[in-house]
Amino acid sequence: MNTEGDNLDSTCNCIYMPYGDGASFSGYRKDVWPVPGMPGKNLTFRGIKNFDATLAWAFENGMKDATEFVITGGSAGGLSTFLHADRAAVALKANAPRIMKVRAAPVVGYFLDHDNFKHTTGEPNTPSWGGANYTTWMKYIYKMQNLTFGVDGGLTEKCMEEHPTAPGLCFMSPHMQDTIETPFFMFNSKYDAWQLGNEFQSHWTTPAEQAGVLQYGKDFLAQFAAVYQDPGGTKNGAMITSCICHGCPWSTLELEGKTSFQHYAAWMAGNTTGQDSIHIDPRLPNGGGAITDSHCAKFP
Repeated sequence: MNTEGDNLDSTCNCIYMPYGDGASFSGYRKDVWPVPGMPGKNLTFRGIKNFDATLAWAFENGMKDATEFVITGGSAGGLSTFLHADRAAVALKANAPRIMKVRAAPVVGYFLDHDNFKHTTGEPNTPSWGGANYTTWMKYIYKMQNLTFGVDGGLTEKCMEEHPTAPGLCFMSPHMQDTIETPFFMFNSKYDAWQLGNEFQSHWTTPAEQAGVLQYGKDFLAQFAAVYQDPGGTKNGAMITSCICHGCPWSTLELEGKTSFQHYAAWMAGNTTGQDSIHIDPRLPNGGGAITDSHCAKFP
């Protein structure tokens, strides 16, 4: 990023990886997986192999000369950024001898481990599956796509050491972010619109649901606190907005007189460090009504 503005440095090269494996480039099964309820239909899971193959192709086509590298993605790609930043960093250190800086910028990928409004869990492939909460979904994906640790796995062995009895938690950002060695700058809303609709499973039309949305924001900050509450000083940065969004207008959202990208650029350049790199909007949804951008869903 240009440290004086919002524009990408004109000397950078970008690799775009379309997401389509259903597990943020993390799954791998040697054999096909039969689709429940659809005889003769199968799925093939090769997410982590696709990720590794893309890196290998990039090194063969110029990335071996890279001096700086940023891995980023939005939504499921944001989760992928959390999951694979260190994997990319290891590959870069082994294959790009000139590399000096590796950073990550996960965008709206901090999906909470959180109950839904009706407190239902559901069971995979049953009539109650529609009432499953997000954590139940993630546990199912962990099993379905055979998420493992190590060379053929998209999850890190360091995280497995932290969660030996519940390794599926390593597929959830709040439970694995503390094992990431690569410094990251996180973009997220504490009232993430996708999470409110699909995790909290509410459209905040009743007073009870509206109160739940406000509590969700508090719960987000509680789970987010682990990102930067390090006695030794955080290496990470963040822009946490109160705009109810998932496709958030980061170029115009401001805190402390600077846009999201200006805060990110300052962190990238090393102009801000530690707690000065953490920017949190303390206000209620949409800045308590002060943020009127059309990308922010309305809140009573």
